[in-house]
Amino acid sequence: MRKILLIAIGVALLAAGAWYLLANRGDGEPRILATTTIQRGTVRKVLEATGIVKAQVGAMVKIGARATGIIERMPVKVGDRVNKGDLVAVIDDREQQAEQAETEARLASVQAELSRVRQVYPLQIAEAQAQLDLAQAQYAYAQANFKRQQDLVARDVQPQDILDQARRDLDVSRNELEARQATLRRLRQEFEQELTKARRAVDVAQATLRSIKVRISYTRIITPISGLVSQVTAQEGETVVSGLQVTNLVTVIDPTRLEMWIYVDETDVGQVKPGMPVEFRVDAYQERMFQGRIEQIYPEPEIRDNIVYYRALVPLDPQQALALRPEMTTQCQIVVEQRENVPALPNTALKWVGDRQVVFVRGPDGEVREVNPQLGLQGLESSEIVNGLQVGDVVATQVVIPGLTVPQTSNGQRMAGGGGGGGGGSEQRNSQEDGGPPGRPSEPGSSPGGSSGGSSGSGGENQ
Repeated sequence: MRKILLIAIGVALLAAGAWYLLANRGDGEPRILATTTIQRGTVRKVLEATGIVKAQVGAMVKIGARATGIIERMPVKVGDRVNKGDLVAVIDDREQQAEQAETEARLASVQAELSRVRQVYPLQIAEAQAQLDLAQAQYAYAQANFKRQQDLVARDVQPQDILDQARRDLDVSRNELEARQATLRRLRQEFEQELTKARRAVDVAQATLRSIKVRISYTRIITPISGLVSQVTAQEGETVVSGLQVTNLVTVIDPTRLEMWIYVDETDVGQVKPGMPVEFRVDAYQERMFQGRIEQIYPEPEIRDNIVYYRALVPLDPQQALALRPEMTTQCQIVVEQRENVPALPNTALKWVGDRQVVFVRGPDGEVREVNPQLGLQGLESSEIVNGLQVGDVVATQVVIPGLTVPQTSNGQRMAGGGGGGGGGSEQRNSQEDGGPPGRPSEPGSSPGGSSGGSSGSGGENQ
């Protein structure tokens, strides 16, 4: 056993010595393991964010009961499809039906009284008018007779008592006329008052009947939207009591009316504008890419774990919405900028040599040369070439660089990106590196152009 241990230690020492010699050998050219050819393509700068699928305003309705009573029927269950106006619950309405019958009887009574007033008072007024006309005629005759008797008495043709009798008849007829006039005025006023009173009584009874019918309608609960029943909170035979808070019975959701809320970090919200395209995935359909456009950005912030976010709203197409569910978490990419048909360099071809980011190009004769290209728009998978490279150049995506020393940080660890590709249009940050508040979403796994890592057997750095 001791002999085997000594042999293993010796082999390890030999391997370590060989690695040291190879690692410190400074001669030799980079060895290319994999290449790609620069072509024209589309370069996009995107912001990565997290979103949540939500029902639009009015797409999820909690249907409650405003009536008190026993549930007689509950014809729906979770998962049923309902159309607008369909019956979803029936509550016992016997008490309301009795009130309706009583009110209908009262309405019939006051309507009869209104009809009586309209029929009787005009007859009474007509009779009073006739009596007034008669009194006026009698008064006119009494006036004429009194004057005639005055003339006759003055000429000593008639005795004085005849004149006195004529004067008495005139006074009686005058009083009779005034009485008939007062009676006619009284009947007309009473007619107006009784007619108004009867009309008001009819209006009150009709209003009460309408109110009772509305309360009866509360016992037949219908859905205000079309959709799917997502929740049923009561069963037949249970008693519901209406009060200050409406009792929720059934929840209906329209699965075609969904939207997505994207939580954009305050440091990125300045780059996001309405109309920008968005691509996102959900865990339920990892192979499917959903699309949409930002409609608006809410001005009010939302603070979570001391981090300020702004909510961007993305309406979803009805066909896409059918495949999604409310409260699903989405992984979003907001396309901030996109350039098409430009020379595109894969980010895997960008390599760090010391503190320089270079590209290794293999010429037609097989010679490998370093190029420090000028880049434009840097995307998640590729970057735009402005100068230094051209379409058709063959560049290395995986290369072994002899004698390369990986840059170290102050604590002796590898510097981030030391063996990987540059670029990357993802703007998501790590708060532990940029000094942001704790809890900010961390940077996803590796850079898109990340190295395959590890040291090669030749002592160089495999990038």
